[in-house]
Order: sequence, then C-alpha cells, then structure tokens
Amino acid sequence: MLSKDGISHCVCVATDYGREVMEKTCFEDVRVGRMDREDMVRFFKENDSPGETLVIDATHPYAREATENIRSAAAACRAEYIRVLRKKEGGIPENARTYENVESCAAALKEEEGNILLTTGSRDLAVFFKKGLKSRSDGVYVRVLPDENSLKICRDLGIGRDHVIAMQGPFSEELNGAIIRQYGIKHLVTKDSGKDGGFLQKLHACKNTGACLHVIKRPEEEEGVSVSEAYGIITGKLPVTAKEDLLISLIGFGMGSPGNLTRDAKEAIESADAVFGSKRLLKALDRDGKYEMFRAEDLIPFLEDHREIKKAAVVFSGDTGFFSGAHLMQRELKKWKTGIDIRIFPGISSFSFLCARLGETYEDACLFSLHGRNADSDINRLADLVRHNAKVFTLLSGPEDVSAIAKRLSELKTDVRMIVGRELASENERIDDLTLEEAEKYEAGGIAVALIYNNRPEKRPVLNIIRDKDMIRGEVPMTKECIRHESLIRLGLKEGDLLYDIGGGTGSVGLEAAALSHSLRVFTLERDKKAAELIRENIKKTGLDNISLVEGEAAETLKDMEKPDCVFIGGSGGRLKEILSLLHSKGKGIRFVINAVTLETIEEIKGLTGELGAENEEAVMISVSDVKKAGSHHLLKAQNPVWIFSFTL
Repeated sequence: MLSKDGISHCVCVATDYGREVMEKTCFEDVRVGRMDREDMVRFFKENDSPGETLVIDATHPYAREATENIRSAAAACRAEYIRVLRKKEGGIPENARTYENVESCAAALKEEEGNILLTTGSRDLAVFFKKGLKSRSDGVYVRVLPDENSLKICRDLGIGRDHVIAMQGPFSEELNGAIIRQYGIKHLVTKDSGKDGGFLQKLHACKNTGACLHVIKRPEEEEGVSVSEAYGIITGKLPVTAKEDLLISLIGFGMGSPGNLTRDAKEAIESADAVFGSKRLLKALDRDGKYEMFRAEDLIPFLEDHREIKKAAVVFSGDTGFFSGAHLMQRELKKWKTGIDIRIFPGISSFSFLCARLGETYEDACLFSLHGRNADSDINRLADLVRHNAKVFTLLSGPEDVSAIAKRLSELKTDVRMIVGRELASENERIDDLTLEEAEKYEAGGIAVALIYNNRPEKRPVLNIIRDKDMIRGEVPMTKECIRHESLIRLGLKEGDLLYDIGGGTGSVGLEAAALSHSLRVFTLERDKKAAELIRENIKKTGLDNISLVEGEAAETLKDMEKPDCVFIGGSGGRLKEILSLLHSKGKGIRFVINAVTLETIEEIKGLTGELGAENEEAVMISVSDVKKAGSHHLLKAQNPVWIFSFTL
C-alpha cells in the first residue's frame, strides 16, 4: 500500500527468504537479519530522519519477544509505535482442542493415535520433538517453508525427508484436504493465525476430512490496529497527495428499481467510472463497469489495484440510513483514507414505500430488522416489541420469517394482524393482509418486509419485576423477591452490562436482571444438577434470551470467562475467597453484591473485603415478614434475616 502511493519506507525481515517473497518496488528499502532490542535501537537511530519516525510492528501474533523488543526500542528512540494486529476469523470451533502454548500441545499429542501434521512453522519443531514426538516420528509430518534454514532444522531433528512438506503458502482448503488424505493425517496442529495465515482453510479441511484440529491459542493483545487503520494513521501524518481526487458515492437504491433513485443518485451512478453492489441491484443498471461487491474488505483492495478509477459508486438496497451497509462502508473507507471524499445519497426505504402503498403513516411505528439475524432470540425481541407497541415494522431475512414470527406471537396470545409486502416496486409485487393463523402458513418466496398491527398493546411496566409466584420453585432454595429487588438495586446495573449470577438456585436473580433490559448479558452459574434443570425450566417459561446457564463449579468455570461488570453471589459452595480472587484478577471496577445468612459468612465477607482492598462498601440487614391468614386472623410469618453486602473490587 505504501509503495502504490509512492511513500518511501524501510522493511525489516528476518531471512533472505522473507526478502525473496516480497514484491520489489523502488519505494522500499529491505533489510535482512534478526535483531534484538539493542540492534533495533542502533538501527532506528542510524536511520532516523527529520520529522516524525513511525515504527510499524507487523510481526506474527505469536512473536511476543520480537514485539516487546520493537516496542521497547521505539520508546527508547522516541519513535511512534503502531502495532498491527492480525484479524481473527470466525473463532475457534468448539470441537477443536486448544492449548495455551506449544509445550502443552506437544505433551497432549504424545498420547494421541494416528498420523500428525504440524503446520506451526520450523521454529517450534524442536519443542514438539523434545516433548515426546521423537519417539513416534514415523507418524509425524511437518509442513515448513522451502528455505535452507527450515530444512536444516528438520535435518538436525532427524525428521526424514519423506516426512517434510516444504511449500510456500497460502494453502487452499482443497490442498489442505489433499495433504490430509495423502498422508493419512488424523491430527492437524496449527496456530490461530487468522485469514492471512490460512487458518480457516485448515479448519474447513479438517471438518471435511474428519481430522482432529489442534489449535495453539493466540497470545492476547489488548491494543493494536488493522492494516487499513495503520495505513490511515501513516497517510494522516505524511504529506501524501495520492488518491485525493478519488470520489466514492454511497447510494440508496430503494427497492431495486431505477425508478426509485433520486436524480442526484442517478447522476452519481452515470458519472462513476465503476459501480459496485449486489448482483440483484446491478442487474437493474444498464451500463458497463459493474462489479459484484459491496463490502469494504473487498472494495478497498480492488480500488488499490485499480488506480485508474477516480469516481466509484456503491449501491445499497433501501435507504442508506435504515439498517444499511452504507454506514459500515463509510467508516471503513475513512479508516483507509482519512481525507477521502465520500458522498451519501439517500434512497427510499422499504418501510416508507410499504406505508405509502397502504396510505399509512410511520412516525408512530417501531422499527426493527431481522435481516441477517433471525435467530430465536431475535424473533423473541421482535415479539416483545409487538406486545408493547401498536405498530411495528420489520425487515425480514426471508418470507420464512413470517411463519416464525406468527407462531411466537400466537404463543403470546396477541391480537395482531400482519401486512407482508413482497418484491416491492417490481412486476411481482404483492401485499398480503394476514391473520396470525394465515401468517403461520405463509410460504411465498422473494424479498419481503412486514408491518404488524397490535390491536391491544400492553403497557410496558416501569419496573419490570418477576414475582416469586412467577417462578417454578421445586425444592431448590430461592432468593425471595424483596431481597432480590434490593440486591439488584445495589448492583447498579447499566445498559450493556455483563452480569454473573453465581449460585443460581432457581435462577431468580439472573432472570429478573435479564428482564430489566435486553441489552444486559446474564450468565447464571450453578453446580447442582437438579437446580440447573430448574433454571432451564424457568428460562424457558420467561422466554428471556439474554440469559444463559453455565453448569459446574464457579471457581473452575469462571477461569475461561471474560471480565464481568457486575457479580451477584447467592452461594459459593464454600469457595468464596477463591471466587473473589479469581474475578479480581480479571481486572478492576467489578461491582459485587453478596447475600449472607450465617454469622460465619458475614465474618468471611468482612475479612475478604479488607484483604482485597474493596471500595464503596455498603451493608444492610433486611428482615421480611409475610402476612398469612390463620382462620379469621392475619399473622406475620418471618423469613430469615438476610445481610446484603455490596462493594467494588
């Protein structure tokens, strides 16, 4: 990217092979050789030039020592340091076996049966073979770069030539699969190397061939930017003039008919050197220079390779301001080029078009989108909006959503009707006014949207509480509603917070918290199987989709869970100190609320808050009595007094 924009720069690579695979231009000065921190300090000082020096660390995510050396050397030379993070792609599948480091992976592989393929690079081979694979080397194959250093490492470790696959990537899914089948591989070992490292191709190849995927997890990095973001930082600091004349128009295409375009939008499309968008939208345009792409990750590299394009237009269905990809495109383009000229042309949204067809207003409608996100949890959120609003408009992923929505609304016994608009603004346009019974059987094809009328919307409660009588109780202990309400108040929950409910019992605390806002993410942890089953029943009964059950000992399951914002502890299984210490190690600023009924627990909490340096401590003891009828009299029946401790760690 720097070379294409005529920016001179120096590139440091470790080996001659690194230089050989680089595209040669007149703008880069390539230096070969490994450097420690002191070597880097000398190098930076020797090559310092007037103005600001930028050091870009684009090393492999597993090269932690190199990153630390680069960061430290840049700081010593007062150079600006920018870390480029390699993007993770899709995550590691649940059925893959993961390891914190090469050593633990090597130890585990020693016990496995079947042939093994190592694709982690030559520098890790010594660890694998010293940790036990040498004894079974006949079943171990290695894939390394075809350079002399890699091959020498293989020879020194005694790896036979017939077990060395020396190839330069990237490797396709098909080639990975062919290698797995050719050598009878049962276990493929890789690092989580992202898109550039071919991780997804290995993952899919294992899935298709039945080979077991072993993944050495990527070291966590808190700060860094993408390649395009790094380039944006550079071009924002240097006097770069390239591409200043590039104009990109983001255009709302309406329903897909050219007749829906504004005059300004038509002129922008006609004057563009190239037009980008989905196949459906491009089909409606009678012109050359059309390219089927509408994501920034595809568009930006294309524009990099086609400098002759000075005016580009990207078309999006509907309106650019209504659940459109235009916003994300604009953001990514600005990261790519901070001074880029971007113009946005609004279009006719599907909801305004349908309302116009119906002679309906939409200022009083609630807007929602199921497009590309129509899981059960999304259907539940839409159904909740319909319950409490007279008019709800939703985009659909497909007409099949109509049936799913209708079934959920029928379960909630709502009095609604659905207006479904299909293939709007086309010759196949159709608008159906459906009862719920008719909507449940809806099977039409094509692109569809829906307007849902609720004849009797429910008023949404100001305080969305769950009463004890609303819970399936069984014989499992439950935090009573008065204690539950006060505990939730003291948690200080905010929109978007992550809450852990430890010792879930019936799940009452976690469920009531989840009911407060769909933006909250709640995990209720429970070790008792009978209680866990009861929590499942209560989650199903409430229909809440932002709460999940985690079974097992909290002190164990919490290790792999992310840092929460708030934690409620109703039961710790005698491991309170261990739980608090573990959560405290994840970071500062976690708000805790703990309920206690015994003197021993009260004393333990007081000691731990002092030991861990708790802040904003509060404590209250609540004693509640229920009124019970006894004949013609009403008696007070006392519940156990409960202490509620709240503090921040």
